[in-house]
Parts: sequence; structure tokens; C-alpha cells
Amino acid sequence: MRTVHRMTSPWLGLSLVLLSFVVRLMNATITSTELPALEQDLDVAGPTAELTMTLFLAIAGALVAPFGMLADKFGRVRIFSYGTVGMLVANLGSALAPNFPILLATRVLEAIAFPAMGVASLALVAGAFSQPKQKARAFAAYGACYGLAIAMAGILGGLFVTDLSWRWSFAMNLPFLLVALVGVNALLRSEDDPHAEREFDAGGAVFLLIGVSALLIWLQRLPLVGLDVTSVLMVLIAIAAFLLLVVWERRQLARSRQVIFDPKLFASSGFPAASATSALMMFGAFAVLTVLPLYWILVGDADPLSVGIGLMPLGLGWSIGAIAAVPLGGRFGARLAVVGSLAFAGFMLAGVAWVASSDGSTIATIVPLFGTGLGLGVGYSRLNEAGLHNVPDRFTGLGAGVLIGFRFVGAALGAAILAQGMMLSATQLAKDTIRNASLPETESRQLKRAVESAARGRYGPLLTAENRSAATPQLTEAYAEGAKFTLFLAAGSLGIAGLTARRLPRRNEQEAKPNANR
Repeated sequence: MRTVHRMTSPWLGLSLVLLSFVVRLMNATITSTELPALEQDLDVAGPTAELTMTLFLAIAGALVAPFGMLADKFGRVRIFSYGTVGMLVANLGSALAPNFPILLATRVLEAIAFPAMGVASLALVAGAFSQPKQKARAFAAYGACYGLAIAMAGILGGLFVTDLSWRWSFAMNLPFLLVALVGVNALLRSEDDPHAEREFDAGGAVFLLIGVSALLIWLQRLPLVGLDVTSVLMVLIAIAAFLLLVVWERRQLARSRQVIFDPKLFASSGFPAASATSALMMFGAFAVLTVLPLYWILVGDADPLSVGIGLMPLGLGWSIGAIAAVPLGGRFGARLAVVGSLAFAGFMLAGVAWVASSDGSTIATIVPLFGTGLGLGVGYSRLNEAGLHNVPDRFTGLGAGVLIGFRFVGAALGAAILAQGMMLSATQLAKDTIRNASLPETESRQLKRAVESAARGRYGPLLTAENRSAATPQLTEAYAEGAKFTLFLAAGSLGIAGLTARRLPRRNEQEAKPNANR
């Protein structure tokens, strides 16, 4: 192991890492405002278009922990560089994609490169400072960038779709990724600390990737084609992959080999609760990023730019909450800060559900959406500290990767399940409304076909001028009730996350035994 020299300009190097963090997060979230444009431009159904986001989240989530092991083995800057090169190639391919299969392939490449950059970035931020206060500020800046990415992704995505093309949302990342690649290698190369003797659990990574991806593909296909042969096959593949993962991990442990889901890691005080809390938190948060845009477009006649502006309070609140997490955590402790912030976020999201169902415009949700982001920002920034504090040093990188992986999977499930839940519940209400309405028979049949098409993921027929004119007074209430029901479920997920966070370590226990398990 070679000697690690502390870099002379930590904040300059950190700024480049944060720049890459914002760009990567925009890749993960910007598609939510562009799904209708992708559907129309590439002639695919809504759930199929959603694969560009859901499959991205599933693959990235499954590979975060394995890339954490690789970063420990080969060095953080090297893995960061490989990931950045992959993102450059994938973004260029997405911007030039002539059809949906090519776009999906480039998004899969992005999903592979994304966690490589993510794990390495988090490790580089942690290694940039030695003083606890400086570390806390660095992680607060890291969390604030998450909210900044949400706010920017929505607005830029809507702007590109409205005035330019969704392809620009990928092309714009290229110069920033190049700057980050060159700058990080120039400023942080001395921070690299590879350990060639570390093991990599390749079998576990493969089984995890297959299982998570098959599960998410099944969830996306369900509303489009029902329970067909391919869907059943995906379920069987997912079950088989997870069973094989369990067998593989047990066999590796019996041989005293390193595994992804090491029992010693999950035996660390607070880590299981932090993992469950992370998944539940992102399940609810990403439902907002999929349900609200769809609702605003179907009911409020919003264009993609309006949707992006409507989501901006969530991102701004998230950024401010992340910054406020430093003094709140210092005063009340990480556990109480996470519990309180997630409970507050759930309450405010319930407010979003209530006001959104009464008014299809984006203006009505500004205050509660900002409050939701505020709570999520505090929780996001302090959860790493609360979950990883008692993890032994030799598991810190792997523990961070597993924790982030749970967040990714929770986000993917939230985006897939709750958005489709809204459409299924709203479709049944819409059919009942049409049946009871005094509409001409031809108009009634046309609306029913449009509603059924929307339930299968094709929203175009329902958004035509003729159907919108007839549907607005008849169907607004149905889709409003569907959105309210789904957002209340998301709020409940945040509330459960807050309850789960109560099992995180107490602050006084952390301070009393700071090195008990080292």
C-alpha cells in the first residue's frame, strides 16, 4: 500500500466531485419530465418508456455495493475515472439514439457507470477532510447537491422538451463530465489508496443484478401486457436469482471469502435500520417524481417545462434541508434528526396529496412540496452518519455501497409501483364516471378507449384536444382521486421510514463508545 498524501486544495477537488454528482443525479431523474416526449418521439408505450428510468435505477442500485468493493481494491480515483468515461460514452449514445432499443442500451451503460462514479465520489468526499466539522459540511454539501440536481433536472428537462429536444438533456452533460474527469485526476490522484489484496464477490454481483433487473422489468410490463409468458418468466428468473444469491453467499462465507451481504456488516448497530429506512425514504420520494408529473399532465394540462418548474420546490427544499442538517444533527443527534425529518416529510407529502387533488395546477403544491423536500434533505444527509457510525472500519466502503443500493432499489420500486398504482385506481374510477355520465354513445366509447389506453401506458389518446375537451369535466375527479390515493401511500412510506429510523443508534451511545467496534 502506498502512502496517501493529503491534497492541498480540498474544497477545489471536492467541488469537482460535487459537479460530477449533480450531473450523475440529473441523469437519474431528468427522464421523469421527458417520458411523454419519449413516448411520442420514439413511439413506445408509457411503461416501456419508463424503463429508461426504472431499469437505470435497478441496475445502478444492484451494482453500487460491488463497485464499492472494486473501489477498495483498485482505488477510488481509478474507479471514478472508469465510471466517468462510461458516462461520457453513454450520454453521447443517448443523445444520438435513433430508436428506443439503442436509447435503452445506452441507459444500461449509464446504469453501469453511474454507481462506479457514485461510490468513488462518496469515498473521495469522506477522504478529503480529517476534521469532523469539515466532514459534516462536506456531506451537507453532498446532500444539498442532490436537491439541486432534482430542481435543475426538472426545469432543464422541461425546457429541452418544450423548446429544443430531450436529446439535449444528455448532450449537455458531456463538457461537465470531461472537466470532472480531468480535474479529479489532477487534484485527487494523491488521495487514491488501492488495496490489491481485497476480494471481489463477482458471483454475488451477477446474481443480484439479474434478480433486481428481472423484478423491475416484470413490474413495468404488468400494466402493459398483463401476466403473459414473458412476465411469468421474469418473475421466475428473479426468484431463481435471489435464491442462488443466498446459496452463493452462504457458500462463500463457509469458505471465509468476502461477500456483499456480510453478516458482520448487518450485525453492526443501526445498519439494518438505516438500510430499511433508506429504501422506504426513496420509495416515497421517487413516487413524487413520477406521480405528480403524470397527474399534472393528464389533469392540469401542464407541459414538460411547467412540470419541471412545479417540481423545483422539492429540490430547493431538499438542498436547504441538507444544509440545515448540520446544526440539527449537532444539537439533537443524527437519530432524532432523521426520525423527525422523515415524519415531517410524510406529513407535508400528505399535504401535497390533499391540495393536488383539489387543484390540478402546480402552484397549489409549492408550499407542501417545499416542506417535503426540506424533511427529505435533513434525513438524507444525516442517515449516512447514523447508519455507518458503528460499522467497523474494514466494512465502511462496502457498508456505504449497500446503503446506497437500498436507496436505489427503493427509488426504482417507488417509481414503478406507485405511478402504475395511480393509473390503475384512476382508470376504474374513470370508467365508472363515464358510465354514469350523460354523454353521447360515440363520445362515451371514444373516452373509454382513451382511458383504457392510458391504463396500458399510452397517454397520447387521452391528451388529444377532442378527448381532453370531453374528458376534463368528467375525468378530472377520477384522476385526482387516483393521485391522492397514491401520494397518501407515498406519505405513509415516509412515515414508516421515520418509525424504522427509531432503531438507529442513540447519539449518547455513539459518543460514549466511539471506538467500541473498531
